[in-house]
Amino acid sequence: MTTKHVLDGFDMAPATLEREWVVTIDTPTGGVEPVLIALGKELPLTQGPYDNCMFVRENGYQRFRALEGSHAGAEGTIQKTAAQQIVFSLPCDPDLLRRAFDVIFSVHVNEEPTIRVEEVWGSRSKLLDDKDNPNRYWNRPDAAELHGDAE
Repeated sequence: MTTKHVLDGFDMAPATLEREWVVTIDTPTGGVEPVLIALGKELPLTQGPYDNCMFVRENGYQRFRALEGSHAGAEGTIQKTAAQQIVFSLPCDPDLLRRAFDVIFSVHVNEEPTIRVEEVWGSRSKLLDDKDNPNRYWNRPDAAELHGDAE
């Protein structure tokens, strides 16, 4: 049962807050792309009028020792591999979260993927009519750099 929280639907001039689940996945750097592609294909991952919304944190590493019962068996050594985190949000919908876990486990390179789920409140823009705002990327000379390239 979900209880009402003071932040549920909290209304501010430019945005409102919505309760959501933030999912963070640790993955070796070489395994990031298959997870991104599968998540984007299988889940809506929407934020306002955008979809396929994910964030990738780079330049970390994973550290672990394989124990008896793992695919590698008891190796006895501590391994270290370059790793990244994939972060995305979902509405608080258990069926959608189950689907996310199914997708992650089907494409993740690790036998024991590290997945964390947190309940947070995310902002949703009211999409104010501020098309002339000089700070918006489309009004800036560095718009291409800020907005990125199509994949």
